[in-house]
Amino acid sequence: MQWLRFGKFSYPILPSQVRSKMRLTVKVGFVCGLCCIMAACQEKIPAPQAFPVAATRVQARQFAEIIQAEGTLVNPGYIELRPQVSGSITQVLVNEGDPVRIGQILVVLDNAEQMAELRTAQEELKEALIQAKRWKQLASVGGVQKEQAEEKQIAVVRAKSKVVAKQEALNKRSIRSPINGVIGDLTGVNPGQYLKQGGDSFFVVNNKNLSIDLSVPALQASKIKLGQRVQMLDESNSNVVGEGKITFIPPYFEADTKNDFLALNTLRVRAAFVNEKSGLRPNQLIRSKIVIGSEKHPGLPATAALFKAQQPYTYKLIPIQSFLKDKDVNPQQKDSLMALPSSTLIAVDTPLKLGALQDDYYSVLVGLKAGDLIAVSGSAVLANGTPVSIKPTN
Repeated sequence: MQWLRFGKFSYPILPSQVRSKMRLTVKVGFVCGLCCIMAACQEKIPAPQAFPVAATRVQARQFAEIIQAEGTLVNPGYIELRPQVSGSITQVLVNEGDPVRIGQILVVLDNAEQMAELRTAQEELKEALIQAKRWKQLASVGGVQKEQAEEKQIAVVRAKSKVVAKQEALNKRSIRSPINGVIGDLTGVNPGQYLKQGGDSFFVVNNKNLSIDLSVPALQASKIKLGQRVQMLDESNSNVVGEGKITFIPPYFEADTKNDFLALNTLRVRAAFVNEKSGLRPNQLIRSKIVIGSEKHPGLPATAALFKAQQPYTYKLIPIQSFLKDKDVNPQQKDSLMALPSSTLIAVDTPLKLGALQDDYYSVLVGLKAGDLIAVSGSAVLANGTPVSIKPTN
């Protein structure tokens, strides 16, 4: 064996095969040591915390199918009164704003002549009745011919007709209320004023029963039926101020009379309603909903509806195992979630297609089904894949 000397020290010169084995041993030891160091330095990924939310299960609900329409209030109880005969006013028995009953006398015209004629006709009727009774008795004992007695009965009929005519003439000297209502403006209706037949007028108004004329687009006209419910809305379009039913559907579409009867391609239907609480008035423009049917859809509480760039969505809560099976889940996120209990729920961003809002619930057309679990509070701070825990409810 050969030796190599360095200063005071001497080293053996090893064969080449021995030297190769020693170099391999050193490399293997270095790699193993490095792996041990890396394993010791690597920290364990902690499991994320579950975020507490309130949750509910989606339930199927009946949602009204509606047609939005705008219309004008009409009052069939807005009555214009005009004198049927000419004459001077002798009495005005009501004041502006007074409530009146149907048949109540409001204004009286001079009627002395008509009253006198009526009294004369009544006296003539009494005389005709007496004569008819006397001649009937005479005819029964042969004192007069039967035909003569019958003529006296005909005279009674004529006298009665005259009384009716004179009574009618007297009645026309009084203007009566045709409805239960309230007296309108009486400007110019004063004792001593002369009224011409069909001339000066005043109004009696009853706002209890109103109608609304609604313009429905031609494409939706076939859906309108008699008896369908109509809801009238306030200026905010959220509160119902009156409800009625469709009472008239015309057999023609509207025409613009100001432009040579140009077709408007709309159907003007009428709904009647009782104006009990809202205090609505004729000629008022108002928005309405015509309820043409109802459909069953999953109902989403309004508090659970979120919007991003006008696109509605919500957070559906699903078991963690179902979420981890999704191939689109980020591997790093998947590793962190693996440490959570199998009972954990995960919030999933779920796009929706919503219908109308009714009683604080949106109808869900696409995105959810009955029985799905969703977050109803705390969802504003959630993100897709957030683990959640359900807060207890009272």
